[in-house]
Formats: sequence, C-alpha cells, structure tokens
Amino acid sequence: MSRRTTQDPHVDQERGGEIHPAFGVAVVTRRHGTGRSLFQSDLLHNETISLTVHEATRRRDLNHDWVSPGRDLVEIEMSLAQWGSLVSSVGLGSGVPVTIRRSEHDRSVPEIPYQPRTAESLREVREVTERMYARVKAATTILHEAIHEKKGVKATKGALSALENAVAHAGSSAQFTVDSLVEAGEQVVAQARADIEASVLETVRLTGTAPSVEASPVDALALTAPTTSRERPAGA
Repeated sequence: MSRRTTQDPHVDQERGGEIHPAFGVAVVTRRHGTGRSLFQSDLLHNETISLTVHEATRRRDLNHDWVSPGRDLVEIEMSLAQWGSLVSSVGLGSGVPVTIRRSEHDRSVPEIPYQPRTAESLREVREVTERMYARVKAATTILHEAIHEKKGVKATKGALSALENAVAHAGSSAQFTVDSLVEAGEQVVAQARADIEASVLETVRLTGTAPSVEASPVDALALTAPTTSRERPAGA
C-alpha cells in the first residue's frame, strides 16, 4: 500500500475559514414524498433516508471550532430497511445496496425505473417450467412411438427410462425454482416489515404515544415443499 502524504489545512478567504481535501460533513435526513423506486428494492417508498457528504470549512471563533458544510460530494438514498441494515451490519457482508442521487461528477443521476426483481424470479420460473414440460413431452412421444411401432423391448425400456429421468429432473428443477421464489418473497416481506416497523417507531418518537396496532408475524409466500438441497440442478 502506498504511503499517504500529509497536507496542512489552509485558510480560504472566500469561504471564510480553513479548508482541506479531507475535511467533510455527513448529513442524514429523512425524506417524505410520493413512492420512489430504489436500487434492489421491490417496493415504492414514501419515506426514505438520505445521506449526503459535503466538503467542510472550519472557522475558529469564540474559542470554538465552527464546522459548516460546503459543496456536496455525494448523495445516496436508502429505504428504511436498507438504512437499518447499514447501521447494524458494520464490517459484515459485502455492503448494503443504496441509490446514488448525486455525485461530484454527476449532479443529477437519472432515476431508476420501477422494475421489481420478483418479476425476474417469476420469469425464471416460467422458463424452467417450459423446459421441464418440453423434456417430459419429448420423452413421452418417444415412448409412445416405441410402443405403437413395436420397436422392441430394448427400445421401449430405453424410452421408459428416458421418461423417468425427465420426470425426476422436473421434480428437482421445480423444487429449486419454488425455493428461489419463496426466498424472493421473503425478501420483499422483510423489506416491507422493516419499513413499517421503522415508521411506527418514528411515530412513537415524535408523538410519545404507543402504537394502537401491533404487527403480527407474517409468513412469506404460502409455498411449502419438502426440504431438499439448495444446489442448483444441472440444466435448470
């Protein structure tokens, strides 16, 4: 790792204080508005958390340091669930998805279209289902021809074995796709619960009153299947 250089702060008359490339101010705000689409969230959010990092100026007056924000360097926006994950997972995992709203090089980052990722999961389920059906149908056709065209015991047994394999493969592929869809549903439920709970806590903080309702445990998608290995089957 390269050795870092050291640079003293210097006074900027235009800003009226000391500046340095490393001086910064972080501002966290809570936003309210119409439903906003955020990166890696399947919900539209009326309440979000915004984190903005500014350049900073330090001014000494009345025996006290006064730090004021300057030009903003980056602004990110998060759902309440993402914010909760960020502050509670320090040093864990590979990071929390956030939505970049503004950067030093792009003062107005384009909005993200609302495209829930659960739609991608459903598309994958349809594709796997279509492939499974095609394999079983093809194997059934071969068995039908072997029987009706009297191709012999060996050909019939081979066709039957191919059909059995196709059916077995369909079962494992269906299990994997169902598990994947359940996982996607659980993530959406977790996002919604986190946002609702955060909103309730904020209401309690502002009003000083206890919530009049309490959320009961919510199960994910009502899809149940026998427990199997989560390994992806070949060709799924």
